[in-house]
Amino acid sequence: MHSIRSTHIATRRIVPSHARTAAQPHCVMQLTVDAATITALRQMVMRLCGEAMEFMRVAMCADTRKARVWLCISPAMAAPVMDLILRSLPAAEFGRVKNQSIQ
Repeated sequence: MHSIRSTHIATRRIVPSHARTAAQPHCVMQLTVDAATITALRQMVMRLCGEAMEFMRVAMCADTRKARVWLCISPAMAAPVMDLILRSLPAAEFGRVKNQSIQ
């Protein structure tokens, strides 16, 4: 049996520090909506924000027909998203809006 040897040295490509992207600020919005409107909410926010939405987390509230939603979007989109939700889903209840940096 012949042993196979690799003549290539394993290297890791290191990204120069000036080429790394800085932490991007994002805004996390908490709101409570009727559970039946989750799909419509997601579609509206995605249509408005596109790639400015980092994530959307949904958790059902116990013993109610409501859902808690956390939207992580760019700070520039916070006001337009709030306006859209208030016009489209008047029963939505807004909670905390927090700015943070995400890497």
